[in-house]
Amino acid sequence: MADYRIAAPRPGVARPRTAASLAAGPLDARRALAPVGADEAEAAYRLHRAAMQPSLPEPWVEPERRADFDKLLDRVPSFFVTVGGCRAGYLQVMARSRVLHVVNIGFWPAWQGAGHGSALMGWLQTQALTRGCGLHLKAYHSNPRALAFYERHGFRQSARNARHVWLDWPPAARG
Repeated sequence: MADYRIAAPRPGVARPRTAASLAAGPLDARRALAPVGADEAEAAYRLHRAAMQPSLPEPWVEPERRADFDKLLDRVPSFFVTVGGCRAGYLQVMARSRVLHVVNIGFWPAWQGAGHGSALMGWLQTQALTRGCGLHLKAYHSNPRALAFYERHGFRQSARNARHVWLDWPPAARG
C-alpha cells in the first residue's frame, strides 16, 4: 500500500485553490481531506482511472481522458480522501452560488463498500447545510451502483440525457 501513503508537504509546492468552506482537514476521526498538490497529478489520475473506468459506457481513451482530467485539476479544487493516512479516494468540488457542484468523487476499488463514501457524503451534506445551499452532481446511466448510493443519501434525479443522470440534494436546491 505504499502507493497510497501521503508524502509530507514540501515547501514551495503550489497548492490548488480551495472553495470557501471546503478546505483540507479532518472529515471525522479516521478520515481527512488533503489537497492534491501540483506534483501529485499522476497519483490523482491513477486513482481517477481506477475509480471511473469500470463504470464508463464507452471505451477508455487514455489521451483524451488524461487531458480532460488535467484540465479539471487546473480549474477545480481537488482533494485526496485519506483514511488512516492512506489515500483511499479523491474529491473534486466547486462552490457555485446556490450549490456545491461535486465534479468527481471516487475511491480505489479496495476501499469501496467500507463506508468511506458515506462518510464523505455526510460531510459534504453538512458543508452544504452550513453554507445554506444544496449539492449537485451527475453520474453515468451505466453506473447503477453510484446512482443507488446517491439516492440512498437523499439525492433526487433532476435531469437526464443519453449518457448522464443529474442529481440534486436537497431536490429544491436548484429551484
